[in-house]
Amino acid sequence: MSRVDLVLTDTRIWARGPATHWDAPPSIVLGSNGNLVVGESLNPPTQVSSAVQFVPAERIALLPRVPAVPEALTAVFGTALENLGVGVPCERITLVCPTEWGGRRRAVLDAAARRFAHDVVFEEIAARAVTVDDGTARSRRTVVLEFGAITTTATAVTRSHLGVQVEACEHEPNLALADLGADQRALDTLTGLIARLLDGRPADVVQAVGVSDPVKLDLIAAAVQQSCGPDAELRPISGGELVRGAHQEPEYRPEAAPALPTNEWLQPLRERAAAQAPDRPVAKYVLAGVAVIAVIAAVVGGVVVAGGSDETTTAAPTSTTAAAATTTPAPVPPPHPTGAQETVGRIRFKVPDGWRLAPPSGQNGGRVDLSPQDGARYRMTLVQTPVAPNAGYEQIAANLEAQMKTKPSIGDLRRDVVFGGRSGLSYVERPEGSTVQWHVLVEHGIQVSIGCQYVGNTWNGFEPTCENFASSVHVIP
Repeated sequence: MSRVDLVLTDTRIWARGPATHWDAPPSIVLGSNGNLVVGESLNPPTQVSSAVQFVPAERIALLPRVPAVPEALTAVFGTALENLGVGVPCERITLVCPTEWGGRRRAVLDAAARRFAHDVVFEEIAARAVTVDDGTARSRRTVVLEFGAITTTATAVTRSHLGVQVEACEHEPNLALADLGADQRALDTLTGLIARLLDGRPADVVQAVGVSDPVKLDLIAAAVQQSCGPDAELRPISGGELVRGAHQEPEYRPEAAPALPTNEWLQPLRERAAAQAPDRPVAKYVLAGVAVIAVIAAVVGGVVVAGGSDETTTAAPTSTTAAAATTTPAPVPPPHPTGAQETVGRIRFKVPDGWRLAPPSGQNGGRVDLSPQDGARYRMTLVQTPVAPNAGYEQIAANLEAQMKTKPSIGDLRRDVVFGGRSGLSYVERPEGSTVQWHVLVEHGIQVSIGCQYVGNTWNGFEPTCENFASSVHVIP
């Protein structure tokens, strides 16, 4: 079965399948018989709208019809797969979305894409842009600029032993690429946006996604020099460079210490309130510690997707201190795993009662996160990655020990630890403001990492819940 890559922006969709590629505006317009026609220019004399731009809404006004957004997205995805010559349902659709997008918008895309694929996974444009551009390989920090129809997003991305990580993200809801050159204030706004994002930290490379106009690039370069210094390199990257077919996907290699999901409960109260407000542009998102793709041939690891402006689970800025959680009661664990059984990839597990499961994330859909429905400040993470046939616990342990020498937040490696009824490795990761107890198993060529994340001194109350969950995890041979 086929795999498809779709890169989505307000103004363009790029698609690649096993044999060919296609791109067009993600537009919809009423056909002569009232059906939705996809791919018309967004600036014709007729009535036309971007289905991607309207994802936060419920319906799109194309009078006399007012189609629902899922119908519009279904038309866009169906047209893309038809032009790729891919039969449906295909094996997997990877949706590469604007970096500031969070759970609500992604859920809308997920529902529409699952009409055409058995599996749907998400990546961020910023992470993908850095991953595919060899010019960022030695950059200490890369700034990725994404220009929407009327908005601009700036994202700081770093590389580490965890791979490509989204460090921070800023969103400007009232700055369009077309504004640059037409209004001096627009250039000042872009300069300020990058400066706020970096907050004094260095950046060696700035990528401008989807920008090819030399005049616009010169203006962006001027903003980059003011905010990043004269040595920063501006690199335009086209949407076509962001898509890769299934036959082009690199082998998925696990690495150590899966990065943590974003954590609403690590935010300051002001940003939490903003994140929980009705879906509207918000100027500040910091998505700390989000690893998106492995870059080393190690034997442990995972990938995650960060949240955005419309998600209630965004991570803490690196400059803030996590809120105390000593008074949060731990979820009461069941005596045995009794929740709904789920299968993701080659992993089968049960969702504990009172917990919710987020859609699989990452390049290969190898990661899932679970969180309490009552909003308690805990999270369980399950990461599955294929390993070499001869990979064993000692090899994984040696890799972890090597990485602990350069990453002080990882430590306390132990062997032969029984957790959830099975013996494996365990280690502790202490990202800013929280603790994660990781337990690693290797079965049937799959390495399984189970992370139990909490804040404060609440592990004793949380441990039974996480161990019961771990006991329900099984690798399908």
